[in-house]
Amino acid sequence: MKAFSRSEEAFTGLEAAIVLIAFVVVAAVFSYVVLGAGFFTTQKSQEVVHSGVEAASSNIAILGDVYGRNGTVGSQSAIGSLNFTIGLAAGATSIDIDRITMTYANASFRDEIRQTFTPYGSPPVGRWTVITYRNGDTDSLLETGEQIDVAVTLVTGHYIVMNDPFTLEVSPGVGSTLTISKKGPMSVERVQALY
Repeated sequence: MKAFSRSEEAFTGLEAAIVLIAFVVVAAVFSYVVLGAGFFTTQKSQEVVHSGVEAASSNIAILGDVYGRNGTVGSQSAIGSLNFTIGLAAGATSIDIDRITMTYANASFRDEIRQTFTPYGSPPVGRWTVITYRNGDTDSLLETGEQIDVAVTLVTGHYIVMNDPFTLEVSPGVGSTLTISKKGPMSVERVQALY
C-alpha cells in the first residue's frame, strides 16, 4: 500500500473558484466605496456651487432715484434723510425684509442703520423703515413684482453736506450687498434726487 505524502503540487478547481470569488468580492466592495465617495464629493461640490451663486448674485435693486430730504448741520443746509424704492432683481428669490441691514458711511463716519417699525412716517435718528408697500401684500417677504419705499434717517451730526460723497450698503441677509454710492448736491433743496 502506498502511503500518502503531503504534496502541494495540485491546485484544485474548487480552490481556484474560492480565490476568484474572494477577489471579485473585494473588488466589488472597493468599487462601491470609491463610487460612494465620488457621489458624496459631487453632491457636496454642487451644494457649494449653488450656495456660491446664491451669495454672489444680487437679490435686490434700486428702482428709480435716491432722494435726499433737508436737514441742518449747524447753520448749513444738509441732507438728513434718504428715500428710495427697492425691489427684487431679475430672477432673484424672495427675501425677508426683517433681515435687511444697512450701513451708512462717509469719509469720517461709519454706522449701522437699524430697522424700526414706524410705517407711513419718518423713522427716528439712525434708523430705517418701510414707509410704503407696493404691488403686493404687506408681509415681511419681498416677492417678485413687489416694491417697498424705504426711509432712512441719518445720525445727527453726520448728515450729507454739499459735495460730500457717501455710501449706503443694503444687505439682504442672503446674497450680495447692494451699494448705493452718491454725492451731496451743490445746493440743498427740501427734497431732491441725488446723483
